[in-house]
Amino acid sequence: MKSVPVVLPGPIAPTWTSDDNSGMYAASLEIPIDDPRTAVRAARSAHRLEICRALDQDGLTPSVEAVVNIRRTIEAAGVSLPDLAVLFQETAPPPDRRRCGSEVFRVDSEGRRRLHDLVPDYATHGVSTIVIGFLDEAEEVDFDHCTDAVANHRAHGLETAFHRAFDFTPDPEAALVALSQAGVVRTLSAGAPGLDAGGHSDASRCERLGTLAAFGRRLDPPVEVVPCGGIRARNGAGFLAATGHLHASCRVASNDNGGGVFDEAEAERLRGMIDAVRSV
Repeated sequence: MKSVPVVLPGPIAPTWTSDDNSGMYAASLEIPIDDPRTAVRAARSAHRLEICRALDQDGLTPSVEAVVNIRRTIEAAGVSLPDLAVLFQETAPPPDRRRCGSEVFRVDSEGRRRLHDLVPDYATHGVSTIVIGFLDEAEEVDFDHCTDAVANHRAHGLETAFHRAFDFTPDPEAALVALSQAGVVRTLSAGAPGLDAGGHSDASRCERLGTLAAFGRRLDPPVEVVPCGGIRARNGAGFLAATGHLHASCRVASNDNGGGVFDEAEAERLRGMIDAVRSV
């Protein structure tokens, strides 16, 4: 693995800055979806859709055909098309999130070849970002493979984001530096270690995410931190204030099958929070 020099930024600002002359990204709402019908409803509120399959398993890599179908369905419904991101995650975590280890985020040569082959077709069908989460055996960002993936994505005009594998890294600040140097533009984080944020208060998570977000923005190039994991309208204001972004599935429990169903009213409430911030 290549050595990644850790160069820390200067003093961390206490708050984030929205869409202005500072070069910061505008506040945004990202919604993960795995089917066309939900995509249409989510597209009415989202600035960006993260397309995946098996959302009930935290999301896995969708086929190119699924991406095409989702985009066509949104367009046919006459809804404005948000930015489209595609998740690349080949291994599902165990049902008990507390037992999830970083091994599910290691990618072998076959997986890397599959991603390399999928990217041109994703790009052809309007995807703007590929979301990866490559970790090495030390649970650190797999810098070599992330750098290679970023180069491949850029060759097709795509950005690269990092998913919640970030929360397994032993030193999140150093991980942000590595992502910056690899060319990754943003990362998801729940503001707590691992996949299970249980036992961590929203206040402590917001505090941690705010620190990470400020740190990431001072890197060159910057890395945006997007909060995830139990983001709802009831607590979204705190996470939005901490980072300027939200990632939420907007799903509620279904009485029919015990799974989750998309709640359009919830998405609208979260979008309203974002719009209020962007209008200031």
